[in-house]
Amino acid sequence: MSFLRPVLKGWVGEAKTKLTQRIFLNSKEYHSFNNLIIQEESGSTQIDHIVVSKYGVFVIETKNMNGWIFGSERNDRWTQVFPNKKKVPFQNPLRQNYRHTMSLSKYLGMNHNKVFSIVVFWGDCKFKTEIPENVVRGGMLGCTKYIKSKSEILLADDEVTSICDQLQTGKANMNIFSGWRHVRSIKKRLRK
Repeated sequence: MSFLRPVLKGWVGEAKTKLTQRIFLNSKEYHSFNNLIIQEESGSTQIDHIVVSKYGVFVIETKNMNGWIFGSERNDRWTQVFPNKKKVPFQNPLRQNYRHTMSLSKYLGMNHNKVFSIVVFWGDCKFKTEIPENVVRGGMLGCTKYIKSKSEILLADDEVTSICDQLQTGKANMNIFSGWRHVRSIKKRLRK
């Protein structure tokens, strides 16, 4: 039963992000897609959230964590420390999301410099090391602030429409087996 706790915590963080996207981002200007799996030659990658606008494509990785968070852009692993001093290492979410942004730009056939990575931490956590501006604590308020800080128009209206169509088609083609294949893909990649 303990294996369900991380799954439920992850689901709660993602559900909060979906809800606040709808509240804080104008749906006429920002188009949201959630829980997409992209198949690749080397396996698959699962993206929590994508926001498409004329200001670029934003790939959002959500983490629902408590305690102190230690890490830097260059570390392979970050560490979560609880009040009882228990330490739990986890994959650097910036590196994880870099893979997502690369996979998405390749899938969409677009230049990677128009795709932005954001890592959102929900929960009662505190960063104990310096973090980049695209890592935010406290959910979508910080995330939407980062998204709205991008004001240079990078995509024409027809490009935004085309990207949204590609993502909607990709989402429609997914089924429950995509999730199972993705889990197998991760396990295989971790065994290497």
